[in-house]
Amino acid sequence: MSRAKGAALRLLVVDDDRYLLLALRQTLELAGYRTDIFTSPLEALAAAAQQNYAAVLTDIRMPEMNGMELLRRLHGIDADLPVILITGHGEVALAVRAVKEGAYDFLQKPVDEDVLLGALARAVERRSLVQENRQLQESLSASRSSRSTFYGLVGAHPSMRELYSLIETLAREQDPVLISGETGTGKELVARALHALGAAKGRGPFVAVNMAAIPAEMIESELFGHERGAFTGAEYRKSGKFEFAGQGTLFLDEICSMPLHLQGKLLRVLEERAFFRLGGNTLIPLKARVVTATNRDLEYEVSLGHFRQDLYFRLNVLPVSIPPLSERREDIPLLAQNFLDEYNALRDGAEIVLESALLEQLMQRPWPGNVRELRNVIRRHCILGAQTEASTGPVLQTESVQSMTLTNWKEHMAREEKHYLELVLSHCGGQVSAASIMMGLSRKSVYEKIGRHGIDLDRMRQEEAAPSGTIAANSTQIP
Repeated sequence: MSRAKGAALRLLVVDDDRYLLLALRQTLELAGYRTDIFTSPLEALAAAAQQNYAAVLTDIRMPEMNGMELLRRLHGIDADLPVILITGHGEVALAVRAVKEGAYDFLQKPVDEDVLLGALARAVERRSLVQENRQLQESLSASRSSRSTFYGLVGAHPSMRELYSLIETLAREQDPVLISGETGTGKELVARALHALGAAKGRGPFVAVNMAAIPAEMIESELFGHERGAFTGAEYRKSGKFEFAGQGTLFLDEICSMPLHLQGKLLRVLEERAFFRLGGNTLIPLKARVVTATNRDLEYEVSLGHFRQDLYFRLNVLPVSIPPLSERREDIPLLAQNFLDEYNALRDGAEIVLESALLEQLMQRPWPGNVRELRNVIRRHCILGAQTEASTGPVLQTESVQSMTLTNWKEHMAREEKHYLELVLSHCGGQVSAASIMMGLSRKSVYEKIGRHGIDLDRMRQEEAAPSGTIAANSTQIP
């Protein structure tokens, strides 16, 4: 080792032979090390508690305390401190045992200078790498403890940071994951994060299937595929989602909607890691990781007989629970600003800002629809607020319990959905394509909702010719 490289490194040398100590110090200082020498192990321990040493060189046989005991006590002070033992003839077995107990190396007397310096160079390099790794881990831990975004998930609440860490842990495994959480909490985002961080990244696609959106009679074919002629209308072979996922991730959302008669087949596929296409005789291996999600309490569904208990146990190997927005209200400003930034990035014109009046109202709402509901509210605010000329912009209109019409939950949500549809469609002049883009829904879904709520599209399209101020004047507040 050159003097320049070892100039700042301090060594601790312990031996009851003072003449050997002086000789070692001369050798080490000529090599560029700063060296503290002690004939007393107790004094050496006191120095180790006060000073940061790069390595320790100690005799194994000393009257006050042997090298083995000194090794243990030094590691009690600093577990990563490399300790090199100097042994005499016949002490090799003892030195080997010391290495097994944590000593870095041992050297036999008489010590060769080149061997000594080589061992020390390796020891201090290892010490440096260990310290750098520790600093990196501490930096990563600090970063994790302060992060507020994670693969599309947004939140700095402790429960969300715990969720991020859990996802990182589970992503390394291949066992099934069951994600539970209320509607709108971001279950698919969690599934995508597991895929992005896991072994499936780059090896296969992320395939999402909403079990509630598939007609019951088509679920089996959609999942497992079918052969030509398997049933009426099966004119060609079709690969199912299990096959298409390959070595990627298959995400089965709203698994609680799966019919009972198919739950048994899914259980068998998960147990055997293989399946048949409908009407087929070729066994196809299941290579994908299966991640499921539910917004219902599956244990309760099991107790009602709506969900198989054995399938529940098979799916719930690695459970993940997403906290509702009502339990992490501190994240509302962060989420609202994030959604506002997304909208501002997609539009031209002056940037829309988050007013304090709006934020105050957001903090007071119950958010039964969780993050999805908050996103829609911010979107609605951006669409209608952009048309107003008021300097403060629109704020959310809230109803007091005394003034609002008290109905059951389903009726209330239907009324809110209709009102939201009318607002967006009115803004879009009754054009369903534009409204579907704004709402993030398919045109088919928008048409279905229009029909369900009896909304008059022709009237809205006629209003397209009305002066632009008409809409703006009626859009200063968003319910």
